Amino acid sequence: MKLIDAHAHLQFPQFDADRTEVIARAREAEIGVVNVGTDLNTSQAAITLAEQNENMWATVGIHPTDSPKAEKFEQTFVDLKKLARNPKVVGIGECGLDYFHIKDEKERKRQQEIFGRQIELSKIVSKPLMIHCRQAYDELLSILNSQLLLPSLNIHFFAGDWPIACKFLDFGGTLSFTGVITFTNDYDEVLKNTPLDRIMIETDCPFVAPVPYRGKRNEPSYLGPIVERLAEIKGLPVGSVAQATLVNTQRFFGLALS
Repeated sequence: MKLIDAHAHLQFPQFDADRTEVIARAREAEIGVVNVGTDLNTSQAAITLAEQNENMWATVGIHPTDSPKAEKFEQTFVDLKKLARNPKVVGIGECGLDYFHIKDEKERKRQQEIFGRQIELSKIVSKPLMIHCRQAYDELLSILNSQLLLPSLNIHFFAGDWPIACKFLDFGGTLSFTGVITFTNDYDEVLKNTPLDRIMIETDCPFVAPVPYRGKRNEPSYLGPIVERLAEIKGLPVGSVAQATLVNTQRFFGLALS
């Protein structure tokens, strides 16, 4: 195992036509994969893939923009708790807040409630949180600060500045970065300053393919350019950075590698 894609969505329909081939390319590149659920259906699909493939795992969760309908609200969390106990499930999420398209305060409160329920689930099953946050870092930090005890947490696809990063690092959290770092310098300061043992790498496939694959559907076998860019920013050998992110991801999720 050379690398682990800490956040992928190989269960999404974008891979329906050639999922077997995509997984084979990841296996050939010696890349493990954590597939991340965004609702009950995609969470179950992530588990199924994990059960069928070595060095593949799942997280289960409700994405902030995939709120369950009111009549299914409570049953959704009953079902999510059952999924969370599967031994192939290594985290809860992706969950969090996404205010990018939200103007209604009622919907913001609903997202906060759903996130809070998943924080509690993470504590119950003793599995870390995979957090999505978009244009809501202050509100997310407020929720985390209100907790007496916090599970281990990762801010996936981190897109904040260094002061915001510091606040999450103060919680003992990790930050993960995508192919975006290969085509913008916006996060160089964060990457330079964040301790290497607190960084994971991800594709968030099928989205945000790195250079030189930008514009194509992303996949785990494209993880290499991300670690290469991270090593360049850190001024460290690629092999050292690859090994560090592998260890970080294994430790964060408690992964048993085959």
